[in-house]
Amino acid sequence: MFKKRVKLVSRMAIFMTLLLVALFVLIRFLDPFQDDYWSVIFDFIGSFHPVILHLPIGLWFGVLALFVLHLFQRERVQESLVFGSALVTLVFAIFTFAAGFVLYLGGGYGSGSIAFHMYSSLAFLTALIAFVIGFGGGFGSLYCTLTAITTSAILLISGHAGGVITHGEPLDRAPWRVFAARQAKAEALALGKTGEGHVFADLVMPILNEKCIACHGTERAKGRLQMDSYIDLIKGGSKGLAYVPGDLSASLMITRMHLPLEHSERMPPAERPQLDAGELAFLEWWVTAGLPENQLVRDTMIPEEHALYVNSLIGNSEEAMQAQALKMRKNALMAAYAEIQAQFPGVLVQSIQNDAVFELSSSSMFGYNEEAVREALAPLAESVVRIDWNRRPLDASWIHLFAQSKSLQVLNLTDCDFSADALSVLLAKKNSLKKINLTGTAFSDRHIDHLIENSGIETIVLTDTDLSKSGFSRLISDLPGTQVISNFSL
Repeated sequence: MFKKRVKLVSRMAIFMTLLLVALFVLIRFLDPFQDDYWSVIFDFIGSFHPVILHLPIGLWFGVLALFVLHLFQRERVQESLVFGSALVTLVFAIFTFAAGFVLYLGGGYGSGSIAFHMYSSLAFLTALIAFVIGFGGGFGSLYCTLTAITTSAILLISGHAGGVITHGEPLDRAPWRVFAARQAKAEALALGKTGEGHVFADLVMPILNEKCIACHGTERAKGRLQMDSYIDLIKGGSKGLAYVPGDLSASLMITRMHLPLEHSERMPPAERPQLDAGELAFLEWWVTAGLPENQLVRDTMIPEEHALYVNSLIGNSEEAMQAQALKMRKNALMAAYAEIQAQFPGVLVQSIQNDAVFELSSSSMFGYNEEAVREALAPLAESVVRIDWNRRPLDASWIHLFAQSKSLQVLNLTDCDFSADALSVLLAKKNSLKKINLTGTAFSDRHIDHLIENSGIETIVLTDTDLSKSGFSRLISDLPGTQVISNFSL
């Protein structure tokens, strides 16, 4: 039996040696694919790397525990158990390495840290193979112990490198660094408020940091494009130049922002946060102006149409403070919206892309806990511009929430039960309301006064309600500028 295993191990040693050489050559000479088609495919296949990478890590430490027990209690822990476990670990380690390398080929990562992670992972494979061959070939306890220690040490190093790529450097969260960064940010903000800030650092980089750096930064550089410095923008990536001073049509960072959302080369991609109109307009002006990196704000004639955007970041005038408050509120709303999308997908959608105004639909709430949904919606209630609440009870809790929708423009309560008091609460102070649909409800003449109080409504739909003909005539008379649709107008 032992001879058969030694023969197997000898063949495996030859195969594994060739495999390691092939892997080293691939890492050394094969660059990420630049073709978008293959990049997407490889990025998808490689996405399984984070899913399976914990298997060989856990399995190896299990093998290590079995090996230690085997050293001291050989009669209780058989060699075959340790060897078999080590082989399974090796198989999963090879699959994990392959998935990680495919992810690298997808072009999603482009810094030196990914290279170190790949080489250290290859070193882990090498050490693990050395352990499997040594243990299976009966090389002795000293050899196996040394290779087990080496394998464990390299695994920790490689795992740390992978963790840095995914989660960042742990020391970056150290209190002294966090407080220093806050101080630097406060000083930079104070500098900007005195007009001494730089156009690139204080007005351009905030856009890039929020919308671009996630995919085009130091640790992740799709298409070999980094956008976290002026030099990197000019350098460009594998697809061309991101920023050509003074030339909009030659600057890919601008041309790709104008591609249709469904286009594969649209930047940012459709699923990512988009630039709002003010940000895009300012970025286009900056590219056209071709300003140098160290250009000061106070030395620059920024067009008046960009004042709102500029004031949202720097300045201490009343207008600037208001713009900054609006930007902070929008950021808070978008953060709350992102949380709702993660917890209750589909319940709330953006009414206007890149703007913090939303639409609520009861049809998307099936299967969700209503109390939890209401709690999540509360911070966004004032910014809801459309409510579709069809064929669903309207209880006091929902009425209270909807009453906070000061920007409400469309209210659709088709086949919904409500009281006169509820309608009064819903319509109170709704100066922005343009359309209300009460089809199939118990709306009657006693509710008319609540509608008349909102003279700014453009369209009222009252088909299949208890509205009388005289009530309809009164609405037409008291709301001459409103289109009233009922069974009497059809």
